[in-house]
Amino acid sequence: MGSTRTNLTILASILLMAGQAAGAGPAVADSCPVITDQWEVTDLGVTGSALDINDLGQIAGSSVSATGEQRATVWDGAQVIDLGSLGGGHAYAGALDEDGNVVGSSYTATEKGHAFHWRAGTMTDLGPFGIPTLVRDVSAGVIVGEYRYLLPNGTARYQAFRIQNGVRTDLAAVSGSNAAAVNPAGQIAGTQRRLEPPGPASQRTHRAFLWDDGVITELGTLGGQWSQAEGINGDGHIVGQSALGADGVVAGGYLWSAEEGMRRLPDAGGLAAPKAVNDDDVIVGTHTCTSAGTAAHAAIWTGLDTAPVLLPDPATGTATMANAVNAQGEITGWAEAPDGSRRALVWRPAPGNS
Repeated sequence: MGSTRTNLTILASILLMAGQAAGAGPAVADSCPVITDQWEVTDLGVTGSALDINDLGQIAGSSVSATGEQRATVWDGAQVIDLGSLGGGHAYAGALDEDGNVVGSSYTATEKGHAFHWRAGTMTDLGPFGIPTLVRDVSAGVIVGEYRYLLPNGTARYQAFRIQNGVRTDLAAVSGSNAAAVNPAGQIAGTQRRLEPPGPASQRTHRAFLWDDGVITELGTLGGQWSQAEGINGDGHIVGQSALGADGVVAGGYLWSAEEGMRRLPDAGGLAAPKAVNDDDVIVGTHTCTSAGTAAHAAIWTGLDTAPVLLPDPATGTATMANAVNAQGEITGWAEAPDGSRRALVWRPAPGNS
């Protein structure tokens, strides 16, 4: 999803802190985050998930039909669009841009895990070059994701790729890689594996990277053995998680930029798991308050010098997840309903806060 700069009110200025040493970043607060009243939540009225939102406010995700099928869905204002499928009974829309491109995954009549591109009412199979093929993002028509393949010894691996103008190119990453997000400039945030085969947490060595015009730059870590990328904005700033120590078990969230390197997000006595970032460096994801033993909850960070705050729960569920944020500060995600199903959600800035 691409984004543009807006006048979204930033609740606090961003503290610029360099360094990649273990624990580098803001001090850890003793108490769990509070629930903010500066965003309001809306249940989209379906069992399903809202996975992406573009700067036009259009939402991509999935909804469950009356017959129990998962349907690829786009919300465009009051209009709810069922995108169809590639011939099978289940599909979901994972991302969309401002140019009418939607990508996702669908069953065919005989197979699972085919990636699709949808535009102007037509769904196109992106090709059986890997089963499954996962498409993660689209921006300015460039599609990114990863596909599954087998090594000579039979071990399964994933390979990051990009598709532009119908041509697929594998990213020059080592065996075992994914492409998580792409921005309008074509820069890609992803993760690549360093160790074959993967070992225990203390031996994991996968690293988050930035792909820019064919060049891969590893982002480093917060002091531990591994890092992974989840989202990228129009300035090439990347969010994700990194191990904090040599054991590889305890992780922290980060914001990375070429100018400042990897900087740790405040975690407020818990686990920060950022998922997406807009051009104002407003970050969304989940926060788990370990001191209270609570479930992960949708959270927002408005700066590196401020603690995260939790997004409000809908009446229909808890255990929320925030997946994407657009230039206006609108956020998509889902909540777990009491029966274990998911409810698709959107959070919007409360009046006076946009």
